[in-house]
Amino acid sequence: MGDTFQTVVDRDATPEDAARLARPLVDWLVAEGIVLADAEPGWGLSELPAHPPGPHWHKAVENARWGSPEGVVVHAERHVFWSNHHDSDAPAARCPRCAAAVADHSLFSAEVDRWHGTGEGAVDCPACGVSVPIPAWNWSDDHMAFAHLGLEFWNWPWLSEAFRARISAFWPGHRTVFLAGKI
Repeated sequence: MGDTFQTVVDRDATPEDAARLARPLVDWLVAEGIVLADAEPGWGLSELPAHPPGPHWHKAVENARWGSPEGVVVHAERHVFWSNHHDSDAPAARCPRCAAAVADHSLFSAEVDRWHGTGEGAVDCPACGVSVPIPAWNWSDDHMAFAHLGLEFWNWPWLSEAFRARISAFWPGHRTVFLAGKI
């Protein structure tokens, strides 16, 4: 059966701004009754504490007839977000400089690890030759995101488009992505 996750990521939040940008969003989720105010351990499959679902969690989802959601983890630090729920067999990374698709993920492996550990990492685009920082690459099907801010919903029914748009509205002018998966 497995566990599912859905994550809304702000790709443009800086390390310095992540916590500040997360706070009003969490306050809104609490005020709407979607989550409870205090993050607690054991409410998600993350090592971080998670906000338990609130009495009105159903406002966030398309269909609340099944299941009971677990927690919402707020990541406000450097994190590699990923998805295994995508349409293509081999998601490609797209160079933000020339838009070339790069399907050879081995080009990224060491630099992703480096970025996760240090915040520094870049891959030379095989098409245009430009060295592009890891967070700047765009992944098909929102397969990956390298960012400092994301909300991870564990075992929730599918989040509605309107709810995801409302979250993105808290980060005006920032690129956001939605990633989903199952482990």
